Amino acid sequence: MKIYRTLIVALAAFLIVGCSGAENAPPVASPTDTLKNYIEASKKKDIAAIRKNLSKGSLELAEKSAKAQNTTVDELFKRDNMAALDEIPEIRNERIEGDAASVEVKDFTSGYDTIPFVKEDGAWKIAFDKYQQAMMEKMRQEMNIPAANAPLSGGGQPTANSNQSKANK
Repeated sequence: MKIYRTLIVALAAFLIVGCSGAENAPPVASPTDTLKNYIEASKKKDIAAIRKNLSKGSLELAEKSAKAQNTTVDELFKRDNMAALDEIPEIRNERIEGDAASVEVKDFTSGYDTIPFVKEDGAWKIAFDKYQQAMMEKMRQEMNIPAANAPLSGGGQPTANSNQSKANK
C-alpha cells in the first residue's frame, strides 16, 4: 500500500511540473510577427536574427544562391534589400492551416505578394523556397509553358513499347 501511495504522489508531482512548464513557455510568434522580425533584422544586418526567421528550405536556397554567386550566405543577407524599406509594408490576411501559413504583403506596384510560412521546431519560419516555387509556377502559367514534370498531352510519358509498336506499324 505504501508503494502505491508513493507512486501516486510521484505521478501527481510529475503532472504538476509538466503542466506548469507549458504555461510558462513563451508565446509562439505569429507569421506576421515573424515577417516583421525578419524585416527589422534585415535592416539591422543582424545575420543571426535573419537566419532565425527563415525555414530550412530557405536557408538551403540561400546556400545555393551564394554558391552560384561565389559568395557567402552572410554576404547575401547583408546585401538584402529589406534595408531599403523606410517602414514595414502593409501586411494583411494572415492564414494558418496546420503547419503552413501565409500573409499578404503590399508590393511596390500597389498589389500584394503572398509570403508562405512553415512551422519548424514549434516556430513560424518564412519559406522563401516555397515563394520561389510559386512564382516560377505563376510565370509558367502566364507563358503557357508546361511544368517539367507535367504529363505529355495524349495520356502520359512515351514508353519504349509505344515507340516500338509505332515502328512495327
